[in-house]
Amino acid sequence: MDKWSIIKRRVISEKAFSVQDFGKYVFVVDRRANKPEIKKAVEAIFNVGVDNVSIINRKGKIKVFKGIKGRKPSFKKAIVTLKEGETLKEL
Repeated sequence: MDKWSIIKRRVISEKAFSVQDFGKYVFVVDRRANKPEIKKAVEAIFNVGVDNVSIINRKGKIKVFKGIKGRKPSFKKAIVTLKEGETLKEL
């Protein structure tokens, strides 16, 4: 996998912005990616040093629409901690 297929998008939520003050950024990543691959991809794309990567596998929720059950898609989130004094540039 190349670096552009590993990082899908950045998570934009209230909780993701609250941890940003501590040098942590949240991304939705490819489900097959592991921690070293995510670390290399973030370092290559944003030109920053990565200190730690935490991964959360999120199972899709079951929803009912007009009496028909369905499931939202599952996804993997990565919480990336940058090295001291580094931030991501606004995209």
